[in-house]
Amino acid sequence: MENPVEYKHHSKKSIIVQKEIGRGRDSLSFSDGVKNSLREDCDIVVVGEIRDRQTMEAAIETAESGHLVIGTLHTKSCAETIDRMINFYDISDQQSIKYLIASLLKLVVSQRLLKGKSGKLVLVPEVMVVDNIIAGIIRKEKISVSEIEDAIQSNLEKGSIGLINSLAELFVNDKITLEQAKSQIEEKNIEVLNRTIMQLKIKKENANKEASNNSYV
Repeated sequence: MENPVEYKHHSKKSIIVQKEIGRGRDSLSFSDGVKNSLREDCDIVVVGEIRDRQTMEAAIETAESGHLVIGTLHTKSCAETIDRMINFYDISDQQSIKYLIASLLKLVVSQRLLKGKSGKLVLVPEVMVVDNIIAGIIRKEKISVSEIEDAIQSNLEKGSIGLINSLAELFVNDKITLEQAKSQIEEKNIEVLNRTIMQLKIKKENANKEASNNSYV
């Protein structure tokens, strides 16, 4: 479901149905489109944009029925995405919706674009795999952004990618400047960024030495 449809997909090994949202189109709103999709026996629903409570409720209802729901929100980070989802609801409903989100949400991907040293845009990804630790943080009475960020950083072996790690890697690979990297994080995390950069540099140097030794042999 898109508004408007930007790229026409062609069915190959699966059946892809694209619907345009808007007056006189396939569906009047995203929420109506999500509800109608349940009548069409779909396996995966992609919502072009979740911009209101009605669409969020429809997406959650669809996910509860066993469908995979993929949606987009305009936020800056994974932690802010969680906060935005909860704030669609009134304060009296937020605690119950936290439990639903914690049990249904599987993955959040946040993407930023920075102008690299070459003049081209470079992607800065942040990936949050929702495990029991992050689910527990979401269920808390008050959501802590820093707590979620720390959980992402400590969950790298499960596939999560921390924003600091992405920025450090881009700097070490000479894609962005140190100033650009620092501008994307809070001042309290500068020391963590510097430490991560040092670790990546050492890892890269060791890899280069090992490759050189193997070539010599």
